Amino acid sequence: MTDRQVMDTGRIIAAHGRRGTLETQSGDLLPYLIQGRRLRVVCGDHVQWDYDEPGVLAIISAIAPRTNVLERQPPGRPGTEILAANLSLMIVVCAPLPAADWFLVDRYLCSGELMGCRLLLVSNKSDLTENKHNHDTMLREYSLAGYTCLSVSAQDNRGTEALRDALKDQTGIFVGQSGVGKSSLINCLVPNAEITVGPISTSTQEGKHTTTASAMHYLPDGGRLIDTPGVRDFVPAIPEPQFVQNGFPEILAVTNQCRFTDCRHLREPDCAVKQAVLNGTISQRRYESYKRLLHTLTG
Repeated sequence: MTDRQVMDTGRIIAAHGRRGTLETQSGDLLPYLIQGRRLRVVCGDHVQWDYDEPGVLAIISAIAPRTNVLERQPPGRPGTEILAANLSLMIVVCAPLPAADWFLVDRYLCSGELMGCRLLLVSNKSDLTENKHNHDTMLREYSLAGYTCLSVSAQDNRGTEALRDALKDQTGIFVGQSGVGKSSLINCLVPNAEITVGPISTSTQEGKHTTTASAMHYLPDGGRLIDTPGVRDFVPAIPEPQFVQNGFPEILAVTNQCRFTDCRHLREPDCAVKQAVLNGTISQRRYESYKRLLHTLTG
């Protein structure tokens, strides 16, 4: 380590356990090693660092306060896991094939709402005709709930210019289930990214994981995009069950009309949310998604 009193700052652009890559303030890329065992950095973190050897290895000693974090409850383990930090835009990617897990989509959207991110639902593989009617019907449901939906195709670049515009000057993140084409979209958006694209299983119609760790990519016209490994399950880390309703904006919009201020919108009388579901103002499936997540968090 050097004897300088003022340490440099940088941004984590790839994280692999205790090692990875950071970008310095001058735009250089350096491999890093984390100092101490308690510090854990993720993609998007702003950090303080110093040289172990000038120009060779950065030693990270501190993490700057985070504006927000994408955090989940890891399956089968106690505690929470932070996946990325300091995000301004969350892009939830789905596709007609493999068939979208809309409950998973809802959980990502819920997490993004609680983080205070801008949200964009991107439907990839718009060139496919299989399952198109059912898929498009679900997208309309999200549009009615107030979400911005964008149909694109990494296969023929359809809609990718609009996606590139949405990412301009943003720090965005791609999330979604395996096989929906997140890696293919990044290859369209980022020249020379050369991310491996995996096949879809013909037996299960599920995608295989090709991204194994989060990494940040820079778009030519401005903006940063973090790619994350695809998942088959995601449970957002929500500190208290009553905050779940904050992740469903159409539910939150009517909660002040409920009889009880602590209404969970399950069996309580005079519940405005349940009435809105009966009236068709709130989607029955989205309401079911809210209940599933609440049950998952409360056991």
